[in-house]
Amino acid sequence: MRAFDDIKNAKHIVIQTDNLSFANANALYSYVLTLHKKVSLVAIEQIDEKFSFLPWFTRVRETVPKQADCIIEAKPDATELYFALKQEGVSINPKMATALFGALLEFTQGFSNAKCTGTAFAVAAELIELKADQFTCKEFLQRREPLSLFRLKSILYKKMLQSDNAQVMNMYVSDEDLKSSGARLKDAEEIMKEVLKTVHVKEVRLYKSDENNKILKSIKEI
Repeated sequence: MRAFDDIKNAKHIVIQTDNLSFANANALYSYVLTLHKKVSLVAIEQIDEKFSFLPWFTRVRETVPKQADCIIEAKPDATELYFALKQEGVSINPKMATALFGALLEFTQGFSNAKCTGTAFAVAAELIELKADQFTCKEFLQRREPLSLFRLKSILYKKMLQSDNAQVMNMYVSDEDLKSSGARLKDAEEIMKEVLKTVHVKEVRLYKSDENNKILKSIKEI
């Protein structure tokens, strides 16, 4: 693959990506780091939060650095990249394996579309042997949320209040909220993780509004 020759001859590599190719771009990013070269991950669109489990999600930038001397466009086909890496003799570490498995899962829509061939299953098996975190990939890329959770989100979002210069988000839940939505208190705690991603928010607190605003749980940005 010519891209590998370009990478070897460059000093600062840019990996350009979108949502379709983002998981593969993570694998490439890890590979370039093993070469001890400067590398930047540039997205041409906003990357979906479902990819936040990937190792370099937080490294994404919007513009190409001026000093970059090589731009590689990531492709969505995980099997193609996997075999190219093997042909180059690259030692695939767990981070790369997880990114490639995620790319394979996304590319084949959970091993269910026409792109899912016997080769895809064979590559998936090899990636698992290479310590790909298949369960995390499936959790983030194939998770399905029940209607009760959406109902509870609607209720809690309307009552949220920020404090401490917008760094703390205060959420309030009652027994009536849980009953009307059909959700559980555990669901409210899961919603807290999503709210923690709000701009400026570094802590989320969950209060029981029908019990004198007793604090039930608090989570902080790591």
